[in-house]
Amino acid sequence: MNHTAARLAALAGLALLPLLGLGTLPPPTAHAPAPSDTRPDDAPAINATAVINGEEVPAPRIPMGDPATIAAIIREGKENSKVMEHLDQLTRKMGPRLTGSARLEEANRWAKAQFEGWGLEARLESWAEIPLRFDRGPSTARVVLRDERTRKVTGEDGIETDETVVEYRPVRDIQFSSPAWSKGTDGPVRGKVVRAPETEEEYEAVKGQLKGAWVLVKAQPAVGQRGVRNRMSTGLESRQRARQRVAEGTPTADIGLPERVIFDGVAGFISTTRDERVWTGAVPGWDRLTLDTVSPDLALAVRLSDYDFINSRLADGEPLEVEVDMKHTFTPGPIPVYNTIAEIRGTEKPDEYVIVSGHLDSWDGPGSQGATDNGTGSSVTIEAARILAAVGAKPKRSILFILWTGEEQGLRGSRGFVRAHEDKLPKISAVFVDDGGTNYQGGLPAADTMVEYLAAATAPVNNVFFSTVDNKYLNVNIRGTGDRINTHGSSDHAPFNAVGVPGFFWDEVGRADYSFGWHTQNDTFELGIPEYLQQSAVCSAITAYNLACAPDLLPRAKPRDENAGGPAAGGGGGGGGGGAQRPRGRREQAE
Repeated sequence: MNHTAARLAALAGLALLPLLGLGTLPPPTAHAPAPSDTRPDDAPAINATAVINGEEVPAPRIPMGDPATIAAIIREGKENSKVMEHLDQLTRKMGPRLTGSARLEEANRWAKAQFEGWGLEARLESWAEIPLRFDRGPSTARVVLRDERTRKVTGEDGIETDETVVEYRPVRDIQFSSPAWSKGTDGPVRGKVVRAPETEEEYEAVKGQLKGAWVLVKAQPAVGQRGVRNRMSTGLESRQRARQRVAEGTPTADIGLPERVIFDGVAGFISTTRDERVWTGAVPGWDRLTLDTVSPDLALAVRLSDYDFINSRLADGEPLEVEVDMKHTFTPGPIPVYNTIAEIRGTEKPDEYVIVSGHLDSWDGPGSQGATDNGTGSSVTIEAARILAAVGAKPKRSILFILWTGEEQGLRGSRGFVRAHEDKLPKISAVFVDDGGTNYQGGLPAADTMVEYLAAATAPVNNVFFSTVDNKYLNVNIRGTGDRINTHGSSDHAPFNAVGVPGFFWDEVGRADYSFGWHTQNDTFELGIPEYLQQSAVCSAITAYNLACAPDLLPRAKPRDENAGGPAAGGGGGGGGGGAQRPRGRREQAE
């Protein structure tokens, strides 16, 4: 039996004590106490319930933060929560926040001003520069029907003549996306729809109709988000290669199909996600683009129902057309990209740190506001800072609140931080990342050596937030995972784990379906669940405060290999988005 199991067995017979109550825990048994479990007479009494491996037990007797401060944190977070106001600002007021975009920089600066307004030290810290800023403006697509009619017109000479009038009647709005850093339109582009030819016979049959037409790409088997983004990237790359070959002297007749149609003056390409969700990524090599190397292609991925609507009416011979208006703006760089960092200085060990974080950047497809990925985690981080400032918390160690950027392109902001602050890494107790959507912070995976510290740190949150919808308390389960933190490598905790700093991705538990909004047109403010985000903000604040007041840094685990994402700066972001690909779904455990 390991030490944690022995402690749990020793504690199992103890009566559960109320949160921050008046009593103290009974003396520990003679069988199990670890050295750090011995509480001096002047240590705060943390009389709370911990949840370890799914079982409620009395909290381990490890000195943590001041009980009065913890009570004030809970009161402030429950009675004066601003977390939904932060989310509203980031989503409905600002909108999606693509790495390097003007909106992301606005969000960086807004967050810095918020932190400073609460009395925190705050700064913008650049981790790289990118050569080309991309900003997506309002973008629409719709199916229209062409109606022609003849009317009588009387000229100035009194002679009546026939005049043909062409009108376009909107019949269906299309939900779609196009890759970030791809070309937009110069006003609405309207054209008939032609199926992509795949044989010479098909090409000969339609080549006279291709000029100005939208090419409907044959639907492929469903492959999910990653596959859709890779297909978009592959299509862009194959058309770029075709242009290069022709520029080098290859006759257009020798270019394969359907790529050859780009030389017939087509308007662009329409494919389907094979899903009612449309996912957004980036063009290949987005971080090396210049104004001269942006692809001239217009490429859309539309939801399956819109694709079927277009395809079936083509089969019926209806004279439908598609009209697309994509307002894309490019600004040549270099464009600096920043993490926003705020700090509450420690009173006794200011050069030791606990980090609370979430990534501020998002994808920017039409319709998306970057809410659950990751406006929610950013709002939780901001609110945790506000709460601690509001109650005048005085942690012994410093607490950093970091809003990462470049996460979607491969954890670039967090990797840049690790690279730039190598000297600080041994003194970072823990890094917490909230990036699992709008569910609540329901647990943490932890190496066995860390379980008791984390159980003590999170215990005050338990049995405080009761959901009448879920009919349960929103408690925090600490899961022992052996000699390492058993977590994935697909968010901003991973670069820290790779160098031996304990990095944690919160298990997010609850009724929300994360995949509904993840990188899609559905990711809007309305997905936010206030009771969950309130719990998460308080949980983040209490956990960070307690660990900042604990006797020691969180015990280390064995370093973990980091495999996810691209380089921290300047590397290829990869096709179709190039960023971290989290295993998603139910968030009871980080998969």
